[in-house]
Amino acid sequence: MRHGRPTLRYSHTPWKWLRAGELNALLDAYDEAGLHPTWNREQLTGKIQARPIASDLPRALETAALYSDWPIDQIEISPLLREVPLARFRWTGLRLPTLILLTLTRLGWLTGWMRSAERRPATRLRVKAAADLIETRCREHTHLAVYSHGFFLWLLGRELHRRGWQSAGIGPYRYLQAIEFTRA
Repeated sequence: MRHGRPTLRYSHTPWKWLRAGELNALLDAYDEAGLHPTWNREQLTGKIQARPIASDLPRALETAALYSDWPIDQIEISPLLREVPLARFRWTGLRLPTLILLTLTRLGWLTGWMRSAERRPATRLRVKAAADLIETRCREHTHLAVYSHGFFLWLLGRELHRRGWQSAGIGPYRYLQAIEFTRA
């Protein structure tokens, strides 16, 4: 499941013009943002009873606490499930629409031409380690609920498909969207 709507959003105004330095600051603040106080509760229709494991970023962990039927102290937290970090701009004065800046940051990560907290080969290794963790936990528990982030979940879904898992799709993930995977 992708995390719920956070208190801070940066991509909902795609044509708003920003300086690259402003986007860098927004991305940093987004990583620390928790859940929107009312929107996520209004979406809640029931608790998920599967064993929860969540990214250590606040928006994913708070989603697990809200939607899980397990006590908060029994939610497993793993930094392996963090979002793939967007690259940050060195040219902070560059001014473009938000959507263009975001596209450039993801392309920068993909191609390696922009500095990023995590390079693409490291992301691949982390996705494989997260898939290993999920497979291990699934041997211990019949059902597992993974609370993470959109782009990371898409990459993880592709890896699980490569390993023989089946699902109706692998994304894209919207807020609180869940895709069920089963072992073939």
